[in-house]
Amino acid sequence: MPMSSIRHRPTRRAVRLPVAVAACAALLLAGCTGEDLGPAEGSEDSEITGPVGTRLIVDARGRTVEVPLGAQRVVTLSRSTLDAALALGVEPYGTAVFAEDGGRTPSYLADRAVPARVVAEGGRVRAGRLEELEPDLILVDESTPAVDSLAALQAVAPTVVTSTGRYGWKQAFTATADALNMASAAQQVLSQYGAELAETARVVGPRLEGTSRAVGVVRWSGDALVRPAAADHVRSTLASLGLGRAPGRDTDGDWVFFGVRGGGREEAVQAFSSARDRPALASLSGAEGRGRVTVVDGSAWEGPGGPIAARTVLQDVRRAVAPSG
Repeated sequence: MPMSSIRHRPTRRAVRLPVAVAACAALLLAGCTGEDLGPAEGSEDSEITGPVGTRLIVDARGRTVEVPLGAQRVVTLSRSTLDAALALGVEPYGTAVFAEDGGRTPSYLADRAVPARVVAEGGRVRAGRLEELEPDLILVDESTPAVDSLAALQAVAPTVVTSTGRYGWKQAFTATADALNMASAAQQVLSQYGAELAETARVVGPRLEGTSRAVGVVRWSGDALVRPAAADHVRSTLASLGLGRAPGRDTDGDWVFFGVRGGGREEAVQAFSSARDRPALASLSGAEGRGRVTVVDGSAWEGPGGPIAARTVLQDVRRAVAPSG
């Protein structure tokens, strides 16, 4: 629980953007489609200047961290904190990239991302670059090795661990929003997600009758299948629609979703055309014959996820199961 401790100090310019940010950046490459989340409560397309106070919060590791009330130079060091910040309409000032995303921002977020300085690659923080940014707040979670450098990060700016491996994406998202002092905006985003979930369940429900409700999720990397993490957001999102993961190698099921690990939909289309005859994908033939293989943006079907990733999965499921719904 946050502890009230308000202090005042000079601060730099703060900018909060609407959720519908769609500018592509030179450093944040590759595009992806996805509906806007709508403007988050408390987000304004204006400048905030003047003294800003601080407050104490307890992060996911039980650390007490003093964070600014209106952080303006926010650095996100993981995929889920980037997803969460963008969902809240916060423009990251610095960010991280990972090899599994091809050394670029996840493609499902690229159309929302704004120019940001890359300060970490593959979990390795570039201390000089980070210090040059003079951030107000650093957000990190336990999905990246950067979390092992907490002391060094904290020496640069207040650093909040937003989630552990036990957190679901909603809990991680609300913790990120708390660090940004945007709890009410987070509730609006979650309410919008809940409404879309309910509508998706209503539309796909009749199409699930008479099926086993099993879904295959294929992550393709190079020439091989990659097993998903047990606690990724895809599993919980599918479960919320009454769907379960197909047994075995995830290549069979009533519907199969094929994505390239860290790649966008266009990359997956190309990969599927050349990989569909591989022995590892032999069991896809049944679902493909029924027209139930859907190629997706693999970067959104990766864990640990966030509200934008979860909504992308919902949209993909609706497009596959009830294309006319």
